[in-house]
Amino acid sequence: MLAPVLHPLVLARLMSGLAAALLVTAALRVAWRVLRSDSERRGQAPGDAGASEAQIANERQAELVASLVQVALAIAALGLVLTVLAADGLSDSIRGAMCAWGVFSSTRAGFAALGTSAVATVACALWLVVHRLDLRLLRPTLTRDKLAATFALAPLLWLDLGLTWTFFAQLDLSAVASCCSSSLDPGVGHVFGASGGPRFLAFGVALALGLAAAASALLTRRRPTATRSYLTAAASAGAAVATVPAVLGYVAPYVYGTPRHLCPFCLLHADAGGIGWPLLGAWLAGSALGLSLALVARCRRRVDEPAVADDLSRALGRATAVAWLALVALCVFPVARYYVASGGASLFTG
Repeated sequence: MLAPVLHPLVLARLMSGLAAALLVTAALRVAWRVLRSDSERRGQAPGDAGASEAQIANERQAELVASLVQVALAIAALGLVLTVLAADGLSDSIRGAMCAWGVFSSTRAGFAALGTSAVATVACALWLVVHRLDLRLLRPTLTRDKLAATFALAPLLWLDLGLTWTFFAQLDLSAVASCCSSSLDPGVGHVFGASGGPRFLAFGVALALGLAAAASALLTRRRPTATRSYLTAAASAGAAVATVPAVLGYVAPYVYGTPRHLCPFCLLHADAGGIGWPLLGAWLAGSALGLSLALVARCRRRVDEPAVADDLSRALGRATAVAWLALVALCVFPVARYYVASGGASLFTG
């Protein structure tokens, strides 16, 4: 079925995915030339003028690779947003699909495409963190590593494009989809039950891990160590996982004002205040920044200037703390607003 592919938002998503994949493929070709030239240069005498010229040329080519990946990151992030917007836009064309959930769940490739887009965006961000560290070093120790990493980045972006195309091509506009209220809400609601206890527990765990990630990040900003960086990364990963059931089971119902509606995609709509967009942004930023601290800590052992890595860790620690504190605030706000408006009444029984 090609009709969904002709939707303007779908076309924009596919074109953005193709652009990102082509950019990283071009970066891969340049990286391959630089790596091969660098291997040949290492076989020359240290004082050889030709070797010095080749090194300068390689550094310029490495900058080109970084520029291409940087643009690809921006396009990949835009592509992630377009994936959600396109699915939400197509919900009007598929009977039964009231939001993006119904569209994603109507094909086998739907959520795989969405997840791969998120992973590709985070992977590009992590690559650029290594690049920023390499730029700050007097001797570019990490150049070969970051260039070699493009060999993993390019296939990931092509996989993202392929899954996205498969998802949209598999959509059948004549089919009847299951909306979030008939598939997601009963399923997740059954897991949590009618009582508010399990839901509040999931919410509390997410807040605790988010605050732990922020606190650990601030400690890393104050005095970077490998242990603190790894703890921040672990807490960030835990908070990222714990946030999903917390938003589904506790935050979303308080946004909607009903204990039976749990859809995360409806949080993106205007009637929910569009709170889903900053939630998604803070969640992705906290995850990527937290993981980047572990990456910098690992790279620190290989560089000759550990102080440079520490400076970058401080900046990343501050940004990580801001992201997780923003996420915690966004999760608490609708709950607190409901309690104030209702005079302290709970949305759930038990």
